[in-house]
Amino acid sequence: MRRASPPHLADDLPIAPLLDAVDQEIRFLEKATEPRAFIFGERVLTHEEYLRGLRRFEQLGRSFPEPEAFFSAVREEFDFYEVYGQKGWGDVFLTSYYEPLIAGSDKPTERFSQPLYAAPEDLVALDLGLWDPKFAGERKLRGRMEGRTFVPYYSREQIDVRNVLKGRKLELCWVDPVDAFFLQIQGSGTVELPDGKRLRLNYSERNGHSYESISQFLKGAIPPERMNLHTIEVHLRGLPRAELQRYLNLNPSYVFFKSLEESALTYLGLPAVDGRTIATDQRYFPKGALGFLLFAKPKFDASDAIVPKASEPVSRFVLDQDIGGAIKGGGRVDLFWGRGAEAKLYAGAMKGRGRLYYLVPKGR
Repeated sequence: MRRASPPHLADDLPIAPLLDAVDQEIRFLEKATEPRAFIFGERVLTHEEYLRGLRRFEQLGRSFPEPEAFFSAVREEFDFYEVYGQKGWGDVFLTSYYEPLIAGSDKPTERFSQPLYAAPEDLVALDLGLWDPKFAGERKLRGRMEGRTFVPYYSREQIDVRNVLKGRKLELCWVDPVDAFFLQIQGSGTVELPDGKRLRLNYSERNGHSYESISQFLKGAIPPERMNLHTIEVHLRGLPRAELQRYLNLNPSYVFFKSLEESALTYLGLPAVDGRTIATDQRYFPKGALGFLLFAKPKFDASDAIVPKASEPVSRFVLDQDIGGAIKGGGRVDLFWGRGAEAKLYAGAMKGRGRLYYLVPKGR
């Protein structure tokens, strides 16, 4: 990162929920048992120094109810650090995720044939940073022990087609196979059972295989300008079952879940904030930091449209709280849009360039 001139500040979402989210994060970070430094290029702040900055940001927001006065105060008291992204300073490739609400069953049926699994006991996470500090912060290896040999964990095909986990009482519920696939990509969601009960599922573990975007395998079937989550889903649902599974198997990465009362929990441990939480690569960006994001929001011309006809430039303050299996490098950002059908509509169509800055309290 490098210090930059402040961008024009505006926010397309209400400020009050933002301040509540910042307050929640402050209280969470105050309880941290392992305080970490916040690194922004050449600026390094201690845990407490950045906490003071978050407290001041919230205080400014409560003191200046008029947005322009608030934005002016933020510019006066905070520096803006732009990231070096994919194509230059500030530039990032932005996508979006959401928390699905899908139908399911507590037993297998013809429609709900795909189990969602809890994390198996034989899944082992290997942190190479414990052996060599140069690997600290790198992705943990996931696998299992085969005798005395550490081998890769089962792939999606082995789990879904060969049923290697069947009979181990790991099934949390059963859902539609396409819904199961996209739920794993989102990392959390809610399953509505036939009796009306809702099962809230959060990310627990993953099998450790590399994430492969299914869109790369559908370039000949879906025009690039129409490629998004919605058109991919429509295409997949039109395939025969065997061909569908063949496509799903092309992404060997597999996610396991746990049932919790809370909504989608982020890597930081807090519930994701609608329109505010972002996921980035933790090797480059400090979790818990406050950011400012500029991007193009999709616009749909009909209630049943699945491909946006236009976009509008928007900007908003965001909180870096999450990570993602496909969010790697300094130029990738994933924005949490929210929960339910409307969030799915926008999140599924979000892909494009954006600009990301981090707020750093000015030195005294």
